[in-house]
This record gives sequence, C-alpha cells and structure tokens, in this order.
Amino acid sequence: MHLEVNHLHKEFQTPRGSLLALKDINLHVEQGEFVCAVGASGSGKSTLLRLIAGLETPTSGEILVDGERVTGPGSDRGMVFQRYTLYPWMTVADNVGFGLELQGASKFERRQLVEYYLDVVGLMEFAKALPKELSGGMKQRVAIARALASQPKILLMDEPFGALDVQTKETMQQFMLELWERTGTSIFTITHDVAEAVFLAQRIYVLSARPGQVREEVFVDLSLDRDYHIKRSPQFQDYEMAILDALRSQS
Repeated sequence: MHLEVNHLHKEFQTPRGSLLALKDINLHVEQGEFVCAVGASGSGKSTLLRLIAGLETPTSGEILVDGERVTGPGSDRGMVFQRYTLYPWMTVADNVGFGLELQGASKFERRQLVEYYLDVVGLMEFAKALPKELSGGMKQRVAIARALASQPKILLMDEPFGALDVQTKETMQQFMLELWERTGTSIFTITHDVAEAVFLAQRIYVLSARPGQVREEVFVDLSLDRDYHIKRSPQFQDYEMAILDALRSQS
C-alpha cells in the first residue's frame, strides 16, 4: 500500500469570498505505517482526511492509492469518525458486517470476518448487543472493527478518541497500537492532541494554521513496544515540546 498526496489545495466558496483551507499539501503513508497529522483547530485536518477518503473534491492536486487516483469513496480506504456513527437499531455484529453486506460478501464470509474482527477488538461477547448498551470506548471499537472488516488498504481516523474521557482515551490509544501491531494495517489519523500523536505515530506531519500547510515532518524514534509509561520519558517529552513549539510559532 502506498498513499501519496501531491500538491493538494482545497478552497471553499463562502458568502464572504473564497477561503483557502489547505495549501500545497504533500505527504505519504507506506505499507504498515502509523502516521499522524497534527494541527490546531482551523488547520484543515478534517478537510484533509475527507479529501483522502473521497468525501470532498480537491481544488487542485491529486491523491493516489497504489497509483490509482482518488475520485470518491472506495473500499480501499476505511474511515473512522470522532462520533461513532453506528446504526442504533443494529446489533454490534450487524454493524460490523454492514459494509461487507454492501460489498456483496456471502453470509458465510461475513460471519467469518465479523467474528474475527470482533475478537481482534475484544468484543465477541457483545456481538448481539445494541450500541446503546455499550460505553463510548466500546462503541469506537465497534466502529474500528467495522472499518477493518472491509479489509481496506489504509485506515483513516478523524480524531477518533476526541469524544472520550481522559482515562478511556489512554486505554484506546494503547488498544490502537496493539491492534496496529496485530493486523499490520496502514493507518493515517489526524488529531490536535500532540501527546497522542507522539504516542501512536512513527511519523508526524505538523500542519500550520489556516491555510493548512505541512510545516514539519517528524520521525518518532521511540520503541514500537509502547505503553503509557513512555509518556514520562525525557525523549517522549522532547518530541512533544518540539511539536508544541512548532505549532505555537505558526499561530
């Protein structure tokens, strides 16, 4: 898998005139990488992710997945939003299998994949539960399982833990690292939480305030076997402070 974003611009038309949200964005994600883009509110992070997902159209530039130009949504890209977007009338298992059904997978294949990914996210015993019976963290695990069940080439996540309390957020961050190591899925996520980005990512793109531009690319040289204790290490804090300083200098 190779995701490539080349000279991406996005401009919106408003009653007050044109608004440039993203300017000359260049980035890439390779097979099996965990990459984050971090920026303050107004840096165009969500717009960038929606463009990669095919939910928005670039003003100029291009987005390629394995050399194929992105022109709209596709099964090669799985999307996880900050809000869980689960169907409240469907069971957990039916939510996870919904995309597979749309793809025309057989009932047997759907059952096999749903069981596998529910096991991966630790929710097998909740297969028959409704979303209203789950905690926030569990709902997000279901959303992640649903995205992964369609076996995308890359998983895109839009501040997936932003709606969670601090303790649940830390638990989910650890869960995502374990999930990434277990599945080998390529992941690109956006966040405004610098510590989260340093904890999760192998590489971090630092975006400027509007218009969003890539100001820095940071390679995170920390052990891949991370847990929350690493956040107290001097090396972790050095990365965090350097990125925070970069963000402040652009405000």
